[in-house]
Amino acid sequence: MKPTPSALKWLAEKRARVAFDLDFNLQLIADLQTKAAALQEDLAAIDRSIGLYDETIDPCTIEPINGWRGNYGKRGALKAAVVEVLEASAPNWVSTDAIESAIRAKFGLVFETPVVRKHWYNGSFRNTLKTLASSGRVERLQDPDSRPNDTGHWRIKNETPRLADLAR
Repeated sequence: MKPTPSALKWLAEKRARVAFDLDFNLQLIADLQTKAAALQEDLAAIDRSIGLYDETIDPCTIEPINGWRGNYGKRGALKAAVVEVLEASAPNWVSTDAIESAIRAKFGLVFETPVVRKHWYNGSFRNTLKTLASSGRVERLQDPDSRPNDTGHWRIKNETPRLADLAR
């Protein structure tokens, strides 16, 4: 049997990761579309109620506001949400970008500027991942071939060894 070239192995692994990230994000889009449809129905119902109460008020003139006030709900909700995203994909690895997208969608986070987003990302989000990793709840993929700024991949730490891990 002819050995598989390392470049082909790398391409196959890269393809597998990209395919997983694509599937994950397509599912996220489907979930967001479902949530958006429900919100549109709620908005239409509220608009009808306003019209019944006072027909002179045009609901379209009421400007939207961001109701998020700097917290995620109960204490530990951000950590719980990250764990929830990783558990939904267990035992597969999930990219940091995909986790961030899911968290932003779940909490409805919208950032006015890229600087504000980066501040949140480097502060709250990355610290949450680091805390979960140091507590042993999640693990980061240690890839010796990765460059320092490559996107990381995470998963729920599995206490029982898998066959592939034992083979290594």
